[in-house]
Amino acid sequence: MAKSLSELPPKQQWLVSAVLCIVLTGIYYVQFWRPSAAQTRQLSNQIATLRTEVQEMQAVAVNLPELREEMRSLDERLEILSHILPEDFETAELLRGLGTIAAQSNLGLRELAFRDAVPYEFYAESPIELELVGTYHDLARFFDRIGKFSRIINIDEVDIAANAGDTATVSATVTAMTFTFIDDGTDELGDDLEDLLRQ
Repeated sequence: MAKSLSELPPKQQWLVSAVLCIVLTGIYYVQFWRPSAAQTRQLSNQIATLRTEVQEMQAVAVNLPELREEMRSLDERLEILSHILPEDFETAELLRGLGTIAAQSNLGLRELAFRDAVPYEFYAESPIELELVGTYHDLARFFDRIGKFSRIINIDEVDIAANAGDTATVSATVTAMTFTFIDDGTDELGDDLEDLLRQ
């Protein structure tokens, strides 16, 4: 026959109460305290990570106007350099430029032939063979103007021959070496900087 707690002797009442308290404390610890403590630790770690990220972003934000100015400056420089070393061969523009320079130098352009491009790590060489006729001084003016052209053109393989009994005193065969930029798409740092500046 079961007895109520009040009918038990005082020592047994204390013992039953102590056991009951330990069991309830264990249940509370297992069901509530331990998961809550783990979640609290996890949230504390996330807060610490977020605080670190905020500090890093604040450090970047301090330099943001300076970074934007540097980005603008680099964009301007890239624009200038893209004319010097374009990504596309731009055949029509190049032919017009060479023809104009030859005409300004009083040279006749007898022949023009493209050779196959030679690729390198980040650029390609595209040779163009030219046959020019005129005077020696006109040829010198042509070379000078080529050196001042808006994009890089190197003159190579120069072969000059005298023209006897002709108003054009020399004929020259030269190779105009042009260059194009090869973009391999690996400019991750620039992309990351652009993403950061957009934020």
